Amino acid sequence: MYQISEVSKLVGLSISTIRYYEKLGLIDTPIKNARGYKEYDEQIIQYLGFIVHLRDTEMPLDQIKTYVDAYKRNDYSSCYSILQEHEKRIELELRKRLQILEKVQYKISHFSNLKGGGK
Repeated sequence: MYQISEVSKLVGLSISTIRYYEKLGLIDTPIKNARGYKEYDEQIIQYLGFIVHLRDTEMPLDQIKTYVDAYKRNDYSSCYSILQEHEKRIELELRKRLQILEKVQYKISHFSNLKGGGK
């Protein structure tokens, strides 16, 4: 069992973020020990680690919540669908960013030709 400060260091989240995730229902509310301190178990730490991984993919918290809820219900089909939808959004965003990059590269090339090398 871990206290919140230890969990914070283990998963790389601030204490306030862990409390916020708890408030949102992304993780279960930990039990309190005899002194009234919340104690976090390995399962909560694993969920937090997974949430961090999903957040690193820029998945919105509401989708992470939907995913976590589906996972807890053993609704793996929904989990798979959520991940597929997220993948499609990332691919769309990537295509948009590549189009923007191509425009910027064209502008650089065009400017370079007009101004003798861009110097």
